[in-house]
Amino acid sequence: MTEGIIDIHSHILPGVDDGSRSLEESLELLEMAYRQGVRGIIATPHYSRSRDNRHHLPLTEKVRSAFLEKHPDFEIWPGQETFFHEELPERLEEGQALTLAGSRYVLMEMDTGRDYSYILRAMRSLVQYGYRPILAHIERFPALRDDGRLDELVQAGCLLQMNFDSLKGNFFTRDRWCRAKVLEGRVHVLGSDMHRLDFRPPAVDEAMKWLEKALSEEELLRITRINPLHIIHNEKTE
Repeated sequence: MTEGIIDIHSHILPGVDDGSRSLEESLELLEMAYRQGVRGIIATPHYSRSRDNRHHLPLTEKVRSAFLEKHPDFEIWPGQETFFHEELPERLEEGQALTLAGSRYVLMEMDTGRDYSYILRAMRSLVQYGYRPILAHIERFPALRDDGRLDELVQAGCLLQMNFDSLKGNFFTRDRWCRAKVLEGRVHVLGSDMHRLDFRPPAVDEAMKWLEKALSEEELLRITRINPLHIIHNEKTE
């Protein structure tokens, strides 16, 4: 089993969104991820326009401190899964919305039914402000299935994130398309998108069984550890 995986998409902060409901559940989720080879996580609760999201920073540190007592070889960084709206660049500039680990990388979601022109315009708007958008769970967007669209997003400055469990197939997508995009090198980074023990628990290990067979060691490290570290350190991704 590969260890050293860094998960850039998780909902482990207790009581702030539809993810973990308590500190105890957060620690159980993290323990499950640890047993599957994860050694670092960016906490990415959903962004809310109705409250000050900066309180996520001390909450992230609380979860981090509690888990590191048992696993000092683990790390947790603050972040957010931001829902795109026209004022998002300004909210990021003001610190009302959070980037990943304080970098210029932004994990971004949007309505999966949006047409392609809207998605592309949203990515470009963040790039114009000097941010690097990472489009969350690209496999959920029907508009991205047409040839050439993923490449155009990347050329516009966007990175592409896919969920681990989509590589084994689920109700959002077909695993054949997801696996093909990974094999083509079009996916920059993977994430668990873990929420609760009874709803989207971390499901990294099943995907890793396929990834370890299908990819070279270099390519596997690129999407599970190297690119996540580049994001955390605000460096150029590969």
